[in-house]
Amino acid sequence: MLTYYEVMTTDFEPLSAAADKWQEMADEFQKVEKRYGESVQKITTDHSWLGESASAAYTKFVATRYEYQAAQIQAKATATLLRNAHQQFGDLRKQLESARADAVKAGMSVSEQGNVSFDWDRLTETERSAARHDPDYTMSVRNSEESWAEFIKTCVKAVDDADQDLKRDLEAVVKDSAGDKNDATSGTGFNGAADKVARVDDAEKQARLDLAWARMRDGETLDDYLQRLQREGMTRLTGNPKLSELISNISKGTVTAGALATALTAVGLYSFKLHKALGGQAPNAPGTWASRVINARLASAAPGSLLSKVPPGLVGALTGSDEAAIWGAHMKDGRFFIPTASEANLARVAQQGGLANAAKAAGWIRGAGVVGGVAATAYGVANLATYDADMIKKDPAKFASDLSGTAFSASMTALTVAPNPVTLGLAVGTGAVYAGCLVVDNWDSISKGAEETADWVGDKASDIGSGIAGGAKKLGSALNPFD
Repeated sequence: MLTYYEVMTTDFEPLSAAADKWQEMADEFQKVEKRYGESVQKITTDHSWLGESASAAYTKFVATRYEYQAAQIQAKATATLLRNAHQQFGDLRKQLESARADAVKAGMSVSEQGNVSFDWDRLTETERSAARHDPDYTMSVRNSEESWAEFIKTCVKAVDDADQDLKRDLEAVVKDSAGDKNDATSGTGFNGAADKVARVDDAEKQARLDLAWARMRDGETLDDYLQRLQREGMTRLTGNPKLSELISNISKGTVTAGALATALTAVGLYSFKLHKALGGQAPNAPGTWASRVINARLASAAPGSLLSKVPPGLVGALTGSDEAAIWGAHMKDGRFFIPTASEANLARVAQQGGLANAAKAAGWIRGAGVVGGVAATAYGVANLATYDADMIKKDPAKFASDLSGTAFSASMTALTVAPNPVTLGLAVGTGAVYAGCLVVDNWDSISKGAEETADWVGDKASDIGSGIAGGAKKLGSALNPFD
């Protein structure tokens, strides 16, 4: 197997030079084939030579021309394999170099032989002494070392896999396979099917290139991992890492701004609704404005009007059925309360009338909100599960933002399922905490991000078009979605 040192120090340029020579050889074979057809083979096709000897020569000459054609295919396929190898080895080494840089940034030291160890020299003597007497910290360091070592080993193995595949393909491409009907030297001549080997190599190439960068790394949260995949994917698309970083930052900023707006809206709007609910008014679930307006208008529609002709079942399926919501009726403040679809507690409807009636009471719009809220909460929990003590200590503001965001998603889901003063209060409280944590966690981006982005765009805008064109041409069919 190739070593880290060999991958980092080997000169891959001779592969490109060799590919050019093989392509030149294919071009020369094409010239020879053309001359052979116009001179030697021609005497058996212009009817100047007749008889059994002419027939025998015709068969032989056709077979010889086939071999010239097969030689071209074999030479071109060899050139393709060598050119692919040159590109792959270069790209895979860049991945290895990037992995090494990321490891160093994470506090590791990587030797010339690829050995990974924690860089204790970065710590003060006091920090080193305290760390070495802390079993949890020592264990964390050991785990981090092993994770980065495995990651770098994976990058090296990707190069070795490409090297072994190149060896296999070069051996296969020179083996004469059964050609067409004119192949009279099957097994001993040139390989007329060599292009198939090259096509298989093209298909396998991207799998090797995608192997290393797509793995989740030690010290990454689920959120960090997905954001890095987005940046890596954009880099592969555009060929411009700086542009990819800009797009990623804009995307993150848009999401953050949207989350902040949602949280502040919840604090303001639901504080008002909580006040009214505490006064005795039944609260409505989020996302049910359409059901309140449409259902009320349908109920008061005059006979023969356009609204009266709308199928009630269709509207109910979309906005929620008031008839199904009746299953959520209960005693409230000494009175029997019958909720509308927008007021119904879906959990109570399901308990008293079954899941089918709960789904009818929710309708498609509100149901989508419940599903989306559950999914967002599940993602938040999964993201929190990727934190460890060191990651929390390193960036407590980010952890607080992720934790409060998950709590906010859960409270909004609860409010959508069961609108009542308790869930309203939870939405208001968690929304306020989440909004505060978002501001603290993203303060640098809020205060400096716009200015830096404007400066960069002003300096680099002219490079963007050529970057996209070059990157797209280089990647070709390698683009598979958040692959």
